[in-house]
Amino acid sequence: MSEGAPSIRILCASELPASEIAAAAVLTLSEGKIVAVPTDTVYGIAANACCQSAIQRLFEIKQRSADSPLPVLIADWEDVKNVACDIPASARHLAGRFWPGPLTLVLPKSAAISDLVTAGQPTVGLRIPDHELTRAIVRQADFAVTVTSANISGQPAACTPQQVLAGLGSAIDMLVDDGPCPGGQPSTVLDLTVSPPQILRDGPISAHQLEKVIGQVK
Repeated sequence: MSEGAPSIRILCASELPASEIAAAAVLTLSEGKIVAVPTDTVYGIAANACCQSAIQRLFEIKQRSADSPLPVLIADWEDVKNVACDIPASARHLAGRFWPGPLTLVLPKSAAISDLVTAGQPTVGLRIPDHELTRAIVRQADFAVTVTSANISGQPAACTPQQVLAGLGSAIDMLVDDGPCPGGQPSTVLDLTVSPPQILRDGPISAHQLEKVIGQVK
């Protein structure tokens, strides 16, 4: 472990076992604290999605309006049923092709997901990141984990630990340092609750790639 800003605990993947990092991150999240984690796209800041004060703090750190929904990370396809309902066949087809990976699917949310996370909307954005360490953290947690990009809203996404610290400073409690993120671009977001499915944010996975799996998207 090394130290950044005084109040931030930094866990380096090059120095500690993944199991030790995952356990420490889950404990920190369970205490309602904020943890910056690497993914296959960009660094994110994570919070316990069952802790109202942690969710509110996530919005404050991001300087993000509370009417903007937060996505939820899951570790495996089987976890979808815990956080979503009325799951269409298209979700399974897309997951089979693009998960783990840079695709966020918007689905009807289950009662387990707080309205605070989804900004009162009946849907939730879900993604399985192609990053084993962060998946281990999410898998070990006995609560849903909401993660949004580790930057102030409107500012460039953070792709390195140094960028996370420069942008957010001591606002976060822990940083999991696994070096630069390979993707460098936030995920494609696809809403499967409308017909045809609608791309809400362009990203690494193109409309053409999506249409090859499920047909027309807009």
